[in-house]
Amino acid sequence: DGTYEFTYGCKAPGHSKPEPWICSRHKIEISADTKIFSPANLRAAQDLSGYRELVDYYMTNRKTLRYTGGMVPDVYQQFTKNQGVFCNPTSDKSPAKLRLAFEAAPFGYLVEKSGGKTSDGVTGGSILDVQINAVDQRTALCLGSSNEVNRFNEMLNLAK
Repeated sequence: DGTYEFTYGCKAPGHSKPEPWICSRHKIEISADTKIFSPANLRAAQDLSGYRELVDYYMTNRKTLRYTGGMVPDVYQQFTKNQGVFCNPTSDKSPAKLRLAFEAAPFGYLVEKSGGKTSDGVTGGSILDVQINAVDQRTALCLGSSNEVNRFNEMLNLAK
């Protein structure tokens, strides 16, 4: 019924000693719109004109660039700021690095439970609909604020 944040080793209100785990944020929601974008795999922009145009759109419209080089901190900020989009398309010359079973699907689940949207970067469908066939299976991914995931799908000419 939502995404919650738990903090380890903090004092809960009304307690004198630190508790092992406390629920520090209830029902985190990611808004449909965002000012924050996190582009990943920018080498793919050399091969995918739609991705190049998407990054240009964000820069031209003065969106806030969030780039750490890692999916986990970029997506975690979506939960902290209640907005954001992380884009990691792939191309033949710039293949997928994110593992479906351990990175893309778990974070996709949390984002969707927070009201956000995901794209598999191939069909435009949810990353949660991609079948896991191998433990080390890699995938493209876009997740976060739903309107920007829709823009990603449109600009990369994905079906959904």
